[in-house]
Amino acid sequence: MSTSLKKIYVNGFPSLYGGAGTELHHQILVWKHMDIDVHIIPTNDGFQNEILYLDMVRLGVHIHAPNDWSVLEEGDAIIGFCNGEYLENLPAIRQKTRRTIFVNCMTWLFNKEKELMKQGLIAMFLYQNEEVRQKNMPLLKRCNDDPSIAFMTFKPYFHNDSFPFIAERSGEYFGCGRISRQDADKFAANTLHIYEYFVSPLFKRGLFLGFDQRSREKIGEPYGWIRTARDQREVSQQDFYKHCEIVLQPTDTTENWPRVGFEAMASGSVLVVDNRGGWRQMVEHGKTGWLCDHERDFIYYASKMAYEPNLRRDMAEAARERGMELGGLESSVASWEEIFEAVEQLPA
Repeated sequence: MSTSLKKIYVNGFPSLYGGAGTELHHQILVWKHMDIDVHIIPTNDGFQNEILYLDMVRLGVHIHAPNDWSVLEEGDAIIGFCNGEYLENLPAIRQKTRRTIFVNCMTWLFNKEKELMKQGLIAMFLYQNEEVRQKNMPLLKRCNDDPSIAFMTFKPYFHNDSFPFIAERSGEYFGCGRISRQDADKFAANTLHIYEYFVSPLFKRGLFLGFDQRSREKIGEPYGWIRTARDQREVSQQDFYKHCEIVLQPTDTTENWPRVGFEAMASGSVLVVDNRGGWRQMVEHGKTGWLCDHERDFIYYASKMAYEPNLRRDMAEAARERGMELGGLESSVASWEEIFEAVEQLPA
């Protein structure tokens, strides 16, 4: 099947760091592979300074002036990836086209999302995770039961080439770390307790990528053997995974479809994560990573990985295959073809 839709607009801008921006980047690669004409309408000035600006130009993506709705025509499809500014812009966008699509990358609903649903300003809701769709769809339908509003799930593409697999690391120390936004909720309060009490035959060396005053106020000052970096400008994601034998990541949040899981699996860093949310669908416990119910689980499985390097390497290889299966190009293209066919059926 091929889609009759040949053009898509995006309100926002892709990025190399952060869930929604990174996911948008990888989906643009799929759309271009499908010969879709991609148009970006940034939400703010300064987009020429974005890391991916030149990459987008080279890909043939059309980049318009910020929030310039004059380029939209009736029947055009426009999408926002978990973008608060897009939600604020929707009343103006709807003056030009009714085919408005929203991807909520969270497991909960935005207040603005519910408000716009009541007004009927979102024509399609997209999800990366079928469980989240099944949970959120009834809540949104309570706001507006218009049967023309669509709810669908797509299979997000993950561009493995951006994260090369690292079979062997230094061997001089046991590298561990966590990566996320700096938000306090991304950190479990007992993070440092877990890092302190797991044991290793080699010196432990930690790296927290995505750490600032908010994180520090939540968990305290990291130990001397744990390096912190505010964002990817200090330490790239690739260097983070090169450091990490394991990604040891207890959080207070319930993740939807965590992009860092794909990054870790592609890079050969074994995941030790919470047994909830999208992790439960992404990680096969004991085969491609570890799902933890309690801090004791985090401590035990981190220690197990430190003391059993052969098992760790086998799990890293299995996780790499799992990631390619979950985020492969072919399955993502098929799901986007279905989405775009459904978009063409939306009221124009």
